[in-house]
Amino acid sequence: MRQVVHHEVVSVQSRLAELGLDEADLRDAVMQGMLARSECTPNDPPLTPGFNSWSRTVRALREKLIPKHWTRSDEGNYPLVVNPVGNLAIAVATGDDCTAIATSNPMTKSPKGPRTQSAIEVNQYQTSLFDGFPDFEVPATPHNDRVTWILLQHYDQRKKEVRFELSRPSSYAGKIDGWSERIILSGLPFDPSMVIPVPIVPNLPDIDIPLIRRA
Repeated sequence: MRQVVHHEVVSVQSRLAELGLDEADLRDAVMQGMLARSECTPNDPPLTPGFNSWSRTVRALREKLIPKHWTRSDEGNYPLVVNPVGNLAIAVATGDDCTAIATSNPMTKSPKGPRTQSAIEVNQYQTSLFDGFPDFEVPATPHNDRVTWILLQHYDQRKKEVRFELSRPSSYAGKIDGWSERIILSGLPFDPSMVIPVPIVPNLPDIDIPLIRRA
């Protein structure tokens, strides 16, 4: 499958407008996550900076888009914000050092759970309809008409910036490792002394944890 990459300003703005999005809203959400991360100190548990950054980015994105008639969804403990029509959703994730580099292919930094896998299967199904492959099996999900995009962000300690992109995942092998479309956004500088490196761990909000009642 050919990957479409938008990285020039006019192309980026045009494509975001088609999706009903404003670049400023995405940038502000990432900035809020960056500020939440910078508030952490070495006395916080090791997972705190990454979790706080992810959580605040999700919250800020919702706060920007809900007044524009988007809605939040936490179905299956998978936090999304969904457009007014209900056919597009955005999740937030951390990417590797290829994030927001047009000539590279990024992956998520940590493994993803079954909700992400299901969303990607729906994306593949939708692409198959567009490409004219009617034999593709319909995913077993109540949202098989909804395409999921990922607001992918990466903290680059060497370049002292957080890079990010809004991209449509198309393949999954534990981590998201393929994209059918990527919208590259310009990075945000940060003070590296205020950012704590985060260990690579599974993305906890995307893991289904079974609860067993005590006898």
